[in-house]
Amino acid sequence: MLSVIKEAELPGLGKKFEVTLDNGDQVVVVILDEGNREVYHFSKGEEDALSSVTMTDQEARQVGSIISGSFYQPHLLEKLETAVADLHIEWIQVEQDSEIAGKSIGEMGLRKNHGIIVIAAIEDKHKGKQCNSRINPGPSYIFTPGHTIVAAGVKDKMKQFEQMLKVTKKEDDS
Repeated sequence: MLSVIKEAELPGLGKKFEVTLDNGDQVVVVILDEGNREVYHFSKGEEDALSSVTMTDQEARQVGSIISGSFYQPHLLEKLETAVADLHIEWIQVEQDSEIAGKSIGEMGLRKNHGIIVIAAIEDKHKGKQCNSRINPGPSYIFTPGHTIVAAGVKDKMKQFEQMLKVTKKEDDS
């Protein structure tokens, strides 16, 4: 079930977003014009907030990235698929012998030829180092085995793209 989100202008203050969760609770986020965020949690049917927190712009962006899954993908999910209308956003790992390993976004013509937009490329952690993320990588980004690609497109195009990342290269018989 999709959550109901209400949006309201707060003249001279900012904007308010009310999200009704599946369990009936509400989360209210107020984005103030000066950049701070106020987040309130209300129990179902209650008028007084159970809790609230105020964050700076930077803190809110960091928490938002964590919540959206930019830093960690739960192990139980082989892939994260979010459908908004007909748009699908998926996390797909580039396999060692995939069809497009070593090719660039531009070389593949992903947007023009396949209707796919690469949102991010995330390099896996190695030897205790933090993972390196490339947000909105340009046409020169080369698909590298072990990287996780966050991409968007319609469902059938995303399935084709997933196959390109996973299908092994064909061996020459000669």
